[in-house]
Amino acid sequence: MKPSNEAGGDALEIPLRRPYGVLLLSALFFAVCAAVLAHRALTNDRGLILNGIIPLERGGADVFYAVLALLSGALCALGLVGAARLAAVKEFRILLGPRSITFPSIHPFRAAREVTVLLDRVEAVEMQPPARPVALSIREDDRAHSIPLRWLAEGWSAQEVGGAIIARVRQAQASPRAGG
Repeated sequence: MKPSNEAGGDALEIPLRRPYGVLLLSALFFAVCAAVLAHRALTNDRGLILNGIIPLERGGADVFYAVLALLSGALCALGLVGAARLAAVKEFRILLGPRSITFPSIHPFRAAREVTVLLDRVEAVEMQPPARPVALSIREDDRAHSIPLRWLAEGWSAQEVGGAIIARVRQAQASPRAGG
């Protein structure tokens, strides 16, 4: 593990990869879906039967395709806005300080772009789900925060990051006891 000189002598900086690929590919997928469904809504000349249960006449099928096109367009826009919000995070990293941990928010549409958790409030650091982990979960008193494992940069395993966080939590919890 590499201590960072930029963030202070006692801080550990763990670089993360920005998930632009996933967001932009999903935006492209939904843009194609929106275009295909909009074209289908404009050129439809017959009805539609959904799952053999719900028959729609030509006008109903046009509305159905148009609504799906609008939803796909909205999902495309959300992917692009999410990518832009992640680009606005100046330092895309986990910063383990002596008293807190700071990392990017997994929720790109919330006001706070970064989450800071005081180490003395951390109750658990675990992989979620345990069978096939996709995220590192940091649980504090009243909530849980996640860091997707696909964000970890090369050279950093989930076990190393989790171990570093746990070591800092133990240091922070031992400091008040040793001092008095």
